[in-house]
Amino acid sequence: MPPYWALKFLRLFIKQEYIEEIEGDLEETYQINRQEFSTIQANWVYVLEVFKLLRPNLIKSLAWNYSISPTGMYKSHFKTSVRGLKKNLGFSAINIFGLSLSIAVGILMILLISELYSFDDFHTQKDQIYKVTTHRVQGTKGSEVQLSTASYYIGNQLKEQVPGIEDVVFMRADRLSADFTTESKAISINGFYTSASFFDVFSFKLLQGNPQTSLSEPNSVVITQSSARKLFGDTNPMGQVLNVEENEDFKNVVITGVVADPPINSHMRFDALVSLSTVVKPSSETGSAINSPDNTNDVSVYLVQNEQAKTEDIIGSMANLMVDYNKTIEHPIRHSLQPMETFVTSNIYTNRMGPMFSERKIKIMLGLMLIILISACFNYTNLSMARALKRSKEVGIRKVMGASRSQVFTQFIMEALVLAFFALLVGLVLFFIIRPQFLNLPNPAAMGHDMFSLKINYIHIAYFIGFTFIVGLLAGFQPAFLLSKYKALNAFQDASTFKLFSKGVNLRQVLTGFQFAISIGLIVCAVLVFKQYKFSLDYDLGYSTESIVNIPIEGDYINLLEAEIAKLPEVLETSKSSWVLGVGGDGMSVGMVMSKDNPKPTPFLVNQVDDSYLSMHELSFLAGSGFTRSLAEGQTQNHVIINEKGLQTLGLDSAADAIGKTILYDGNSLQIQGVVKDFISIALTKEIFESFAFVQANEASQYKSLNVKISSANLQSTLAKLEVEYRKHDAIHPFEAHFYDDQIAKVYEREKTTFTIVSFLAFLAISISTLGLLGMAVYTLESRKKEISIRKVLGAKLQNLFLLLSREFLIIVLVSSAIVIPVALYIVDSMVLNDFIHRIEIKVSDSLSGLVIMLSIGLLTIGWQIRTVFIKNPTDALKNQ
Repeated sequence: MPPYWALKFLRLFIKQEYIEEIEGDLEETYQINRQEFSTIQANWVYVLEVFKLLRPNLIKSLAWNYSISPTGMYKSHFKTSVRGLKKNLGFSAINIFGLSLSIAVGILMILLISELYSFDDFHTQKDQIYKVTTHRVQGTKGSEVQLSTASYYIGNQLKEQVPGIEDVVFMRADRLSADFTTESKAISINGFYTSASFFDVFSFKLLQGNPQTSLSEPNSVVITQSSARKLFGDTNPMGQVLNVEENEDFKNVVITGVVADPPINSHMRFDALVSLSTVVKPSSETGSAINSPDNTNDVSVYLVQNEQAKTEDIIGSMANLMVDYNKTIEHPIRHSLQPMETFVTSNIYTNRMGPMFSERKIKIMLGLMLIILISACFNYTNLSMARALKRSKEVGIRKVMGASRSQVFTQFIMEALVLAFFALLVGLVLFFIIRPQFLNLPNPAAMGHDMFSLKINYIHIAYFIGFTFIVGLLAGFQPAFLLSKYKALNAFQDASTFKLFSKGVNLRQVLTGFQFAISIGLIVCAVLVFKQYKFSLDYDLGYSTESIVNIPIEGDYINLLEAEIAKLPEVLETSKSSWVLGVGGDGMSVGMVMSKDNPKPTPFLVNQVDDSYLSMHELSFLAGSGFTRSLAEGQTQNHVIINEKGLQTLGLDSAADAIGKTILYDGNSLQIQGVVKDFISIALTKEIFESFAFVQANEASQYKSLNVKISSANLQSTLAKLEVEYRKHDAIHPFEAHFYDDQIAKVYEREKTTFTIVSFLAFLAISISTLGLLGMAVYTLESRKKEISIRKVLGAKLQNLFLLLSREFLIIVLVSSAIVIPVALYIVDSMVLNDFIHRIEIKVSDSLSGLVIMLSIGLLTIGWQIRTVFIKNPTDALKNQ
């Protein structure tokens, strides 16, 4: 369905005899575009075509217009507009630069949204593909969760018993991560375990192999073109056997297909697809745990809905299928359907797959863009109002010569449009300058994938033109409306005295105040977000991170590697852990712990470490000690170290009394050997599990991180030595050595990105406001130069004039601050600081930062202009009086 407002706009202006034929043509074109492109692109093209139909021979006669201007008059308006811009270069430059800043941001948002909503467009059945989701109560605290996974049971029931479903495909939630090797080469592979109907549902291009059978047999694998090239070069990979390392489920696979690499706009990214029957055989029977309706975390279920079927009917059928089972459990399980178009933009699911850019983030960025755009448009309106004194004479002459109000209105709109299109050219240049910086911004939700390219194609050019046209109309409408409204006899009245509100508040002051409010609000937000970011980096985590390098390990060679690295003269200490405190990692685990005083199983966050870990990281003990000896391979775990919160959870009285007491950890009896002070386990944000336990690992493969404390004057040389030792044991995986402090900083990338974006927008808002203030100061002082000259002759000093002429600015800034500062504090508190348990204290100086900066910039600008006028000879302004 085309945009209704555009259709209504068309019917309002187009002559009745043409409307039926035009609507039919537009509808036909719209449907074709919708099939070729996305709905949002088709809507943009439809709107652009509507505006292109606003031609003199098609538009209705308007009541206030004597005649529609011919093409020649539009050409005349265009030439006059260009001459006017040349004549007032200062005014033109200020407005073009101001509008170009907002247009550059607009271009960025158009490309961002266009690419975001084009995700998965290459799937021919995109509008019919859905994912089965789950809503249930989970965990010991009874938390309600939304899962993007479902159960094998519901997937099979849908396929076998629910009408309106063309196909179902299963994808195991645990991703494939293994090393594929041949006799001569080896590469690290990430991918999925999926069922045989994968290529019937998704439109990934299979270059070799049969789409119906390539994933039907156990131990079958389809690899991407780039993976095939790495392993076999130009040799045909079909039928080749690959050995699989670092994987317990299977040891070899046969290549049954080669697929093109997933495009950048795919929510699935993979190097290989292994047949699901290799690791599991789903069935509709509920006897086994894996096929239970309750097992909703293990598999993603996709389906293709028949074009005639209704989503509501399928959801209702799933509810009916779960009725009997839900009667046997305390909290019922409910399934729903998620359309493919929301796979990337939805952030409500706790175990989603693939990159994400949430709709909430889009709305925030669109809101900020609109604020900058409105500020730039207000800037144009403000300066146009300031020039009204000179332009009113022009209007009077035009009307005396016989021009109608519509013709004067068109002339001023044409000026705004010409200026906007000049701004578009400058905005494109600015866009190419900021594009690399935007693409390099960290986006943790992208899960390491590149989500955007921000490349411009022909359809985007149409969007830019339409966007610029709208910007020109928005910027020019108010001045055009007011100036064309003047009567010939009153043409010398100052337009800036037009009253928007009572008691002398005029439109110019309101628009100026709006601009200042935007700038002040963005400055306050940027200051607070940056302060929280720095606070997070400098916060005492409860353990030492200084000079520690963490090396991710994939394999069971960590003990050998540690022994060799420890011999390096630059290495002070080493330790091993299953994951990195304050950062997280694949080795993170949760164990159920209980004690005699608290027999109810309680979740503890667990880190498996060696006997050197706690001393090397300098955790503070309240009682007891760290692990005193290392465990041999397979040796039984006997001891545990807990934190203060864990002490409270287990119902133990004090740290000293807890030493030597026994707890049950996942069914094993462990003796408490020490109690450490509470520390930051993951981040300063809200903690999921406050209780924490350290246990010793008894298998080398349980360690996922080698922690190395170094002392070196040449860090690059030391890292090179570490890599040499690493490569002796692992030639497949990339060597990654991360300084602990850098890893902690990466945890707060979201706050850093927020600060960068808000700071950039604050810079734009300040630039636009300053340009507007400069223009206003120039024109205000120009209109009052006789007054200034008289006051100077009568003995007024520079400081007296400064106080007189800056008083209005001070009042506007103070009023704007009083309105916007509470709003900015609320936004930062609710959208940023609310995510942190440990957060900054907002001080008066932080709240007033925006006010101080804008006052400083504004007063310097006004003072500079007043001094420029003041030093001139007063006789120059008074000689004609």
